[in-house]
Amino acid sequence: MNISLSIILLFAGLSGDRLLSDVSDRYSSAKGIQWHIRSVVNSEIFDEADTTDIKFSYSPPDTFSLVGENEKICGIGDTLWVLSARHRQLQKKMVEGNSMPAAFILNWRDDYDLDSFKTVGSNTIFNLKGKESVKPKDLIIIVGGKKRINSISYPDTKGDRVTLTIRREKLDRPGKHDLFFLNIPEGYEFIDLTQ
Repeated sequence: MNISLSIILLFAGLSGDRLLSDVSDRYSSAKGIQWHIRSVVNSEIFDEADTTDIKFSYSPPDTFSLVGENEKICGIGDTLWVLSARHRQLQKKMVEGNSMPAAFILNWRDDYDLDSFKTVGSNTIFNLKGKESVKPKDLIIIVGGKKRINSISYPDTKGDRVTLTIRREKLDRPGKHDLFFLNIPEGYEFIDLTQ
């Protein structure tokens, strides 16, 4: 029996809620999450997509970091720090809606409803709709074998389509997060949006 057929038979009797909960359980039970991500933003205005490689690290219960070429983000509890090389700014702000990047999968039922799901080959595609003020409002999660998330797609606040493809994954606690906000780089403006 080929692998695709065995996966289809395995999932045939399961509901979308149960399948997505199994994926959530895989990540929730991990000591941490480390992803190497390729982010592609497709705009209706520009012909060329904006592509960035990002390193994402998550340590339960509430610490994460995203490090890209021109931006670093660190979240601890309900506070976010964003360092933008392009704008030469360090912003401190409160987490709003569903800004915690791993929350959509770890606690998906708190913020999202499963709108639909389908299996295509060895992948399961989940379409989620955000509750109330949760952002992003619409989410597509593609899950492959072993309940591993392959990609996440959503419209950003400008309406551009963002697709995050997980290129490498390690389910373990990160060594340490980059606490860049402890030392503001020279020439950077500090903006405190928590006051």
